[in-house]
Amino acid sequence: MRALFGGSFNPVHNGHLILARDILEDFSLSEVIFVPAMVQPLKGKLLIPPEVRLKALKAAVSLQEGFRVWSYEVEKGGISYTYDTLREYHRIYRERPYFIMGADSFATFHLWRNPKGILRLSRLIVVSRPNFNLNFRKVLLRVDPGAKVLEVERGGVDFKPSADVIIYRGRLLEISSTEIRKRLREGKSVSYFLPESSLEVIRRWQDALQKDV
Repeated sequence: MRALFGGSFNPVHNGHLILARDILEDFSLSEVIFVPAMVQPLKGKLLIPPEVRLKALKAAVSLQEGFRVWSYEVEKGGISYTYDTLREYHRIYRERPYFIMGADSFATFHLWRNPKGILRLSRLIVVSRPNFNLNFRKVLLRVDPGAKVLEVERGGVDFKPSADVIIYRGRLLEISSTEIRKRLREGKSVSYFLPESSLEVIRRWQDALQKDV
């Protein structure tokens, strides 16, 4: 079984990677497939260009067996809709994967394109966020009142295969792409926030920007 991990990864950081490794191990997955977005409909324009985010992500996941990047959304172009991506995944693999998202994203799940279709094509692993409280079942009432929900803790996953939404209470890691971008703009160090291989990709991009000024 595989899990898709979608997001802007703007940029990828160690919090993403540690979370993915925990889920890979806890759910006994064969792979976690990272799917970077071209443009996310609820986030708009991204700071770091998609080709740079993609290259930085590929550099990061090369360090962990069981991680892979699928560049479908970047190569397709345009706005990235999870439902469309899952349809393409199902066409290729003919299976219902897990789809990893944060609780903050799940709060607006009813606004996504065809959220009920997403639940039909995948099972959600919704990751709890530090200091972020959400009534998960209330959100689901707006999408699919019959969806089955299960809550699990890191290191003790014992879930029913029929669960549609799994609330995963993992490590509370307060690393954010927003803070990393802010530090980059201010010329501050971002060492230890993300792998050095990814940081090197971003530094080369920044150097190229400076030369063009």
